[in-house]
Amino acid sequence: MSDGSELENARGAAQTRLERAVGEGRLTLAQYSDHAAVVWAPTVEQNELDAIAPNTMEPVPARARSQSKILCLLSDVKRAGRWALAKSTVAMLIMGDLTLDLRSAIIGSNESTITIVSLFGDTELVVPDGVNVEIGGFDVLGDRDIDTGSVDPGPYAPTIKIRSFSMFGDLKVQSPR
Repeated sequence: MSDGSELENARGAAQTRLERAVGEGRLTLAQYSDHAAVVWAPTVEQNELDAIAPNTMEPVPARARSQSKILCLLSDVKRAGRWALAKSTVAMLIMGDLTLDLRSAIIGSNESTITIVSLFGDTELVVPDGVNVEIGGFDVLGDRDIDTGSVDPGPYAPTIKIRSFSMFGDLKVQSPR
């Protein structure tokens, strides 16, 4: 086997370990993004792959719930820092705003869905680079501002599905600069 194919096999194995770690909640989305960028860097070496995605990692923390609900009634909700993003989150906004910073969130699976139903409320989501983001839903008299950055997610990157149904509200999804 050539050195090139050995390195590609090592990249695939490291990527698999990273996916398992983020799916088990041992890495935040931002940590996964940073590590995956190193794994797929053109100049990566074998010893870097072993260091960035070791075969054994810290114990698994408590798993995220499978479902979560958020209600904003004439109020605002902001969530940032290290927190557990459920596999399915539903947010209802009635004259309130929602801000979710997902950079330090841990997820319980490789895919999470955030469903937002908004009446006179704005939503802002901050997603780390290197994570797949899928947007769906509709707006009535509202704006969408989507900028998920220029970093191409790896082939098996975690996916955040955002379903936003808004009347008189804006949706803003952005990656940090």
